[in-house]
Formats: sequence, C-alpha cells, structure tokens
Amino acid sequence: MKNLAASMVKMSIAMVAILSLIVAVNAGQVALQPKKENNAPTDFYANITVKVFEGDGCECVPLGGSFVNATGRDTDHNDFNVTNDRGECVLHLQFDKTYRVSVQIGDHESVLYDFNVLDDQTFVFNLMKTSTSSNPVPSALQIVLNKVAALKKIIS
Repeated sequence: MKNLAASMVKMSIAMVAILSLIVAVNAGQVALQPKKENNAPTDFYANITVKVFEGDGCECVPLGGSFVNATGRDTDHNDFNVTNDRGECVLHLQFDKTYRVSVQIGDHESVLYDFNVLDDQTFVFNLMKTSTSSNPVPSALQIVLNKVAALKKIIS
C-alpha cells in the first residue's frame, strides 16, 4: 500500500512538472509571435472643419470671427469654436452622432445645419449680409456666444 501511494505521489509530481513545462513553452511561443494590428479606432472624435465665407462664386471673402456651435442631438457632447482670419475652424465631434451646427456673425444671416458625423468632414457656408432694414440688435444666442468666445480667449 505504501508503494502504491508513493508511486501515485511521484506520478502526480511528474504530471505537474510536465504541465508546467507545456505552459512555459506555449507562453514563450505566444511572446515570440508578431503582434497583430488592431484597426479599432482609438479616437472617437472626428475633426469637422467649418469654412465660412461672405458672397458666392469667386468673390468669396473669408469671415473670420464667425461663431460656430455644434449641439449634439443624440449625445450630450457639444463643441464650439470661432473662425480664424481664413474663415476656418475645427470642431471635435463624436463619430456616428447627429449634431445641429449654427453659424453666426454680426450682420450676416445665420445658418442652422443638421448632420451625422461619418468621418473627418469639411463644410463650407456662404453667408449673405442681412438687409439694412433689419434690426441690428444681436440675438441672445449671439450675445452668449460673444461672452463664451471672450472667456475662451482669456482661458487660452
């Protein structure tokens, strides 16, 4: 009986040693294999370029200082920017989400545009001056956007 028990213990130790060796060899082989590229996107935000001009055709003039605001329709994410002297700015918006973009500047007609973010996209808006008979008083949104832009410049 002692011989049988001793044989079983020796056999168990030998099995554990063999299994440990197999695991160690497999781990070494996995470590030597080249890593596969993961094509999953690591950035969940697209760069949406907005260009704003006055006029149309070849006589377009860039409208720097235009307020561009994107409000998420099916997300809580929003973004805001002001166009530079070339009439351009970039918004960072989530992929596969719908946004409403508003573009406003002083005495020009404003624009509202809804779209779904598919990838990095560029949108060009040509704004027309409002007629001189319209009320030059800025909208409440324009006043708020002016204050936000001023705060953004102070923070930067």
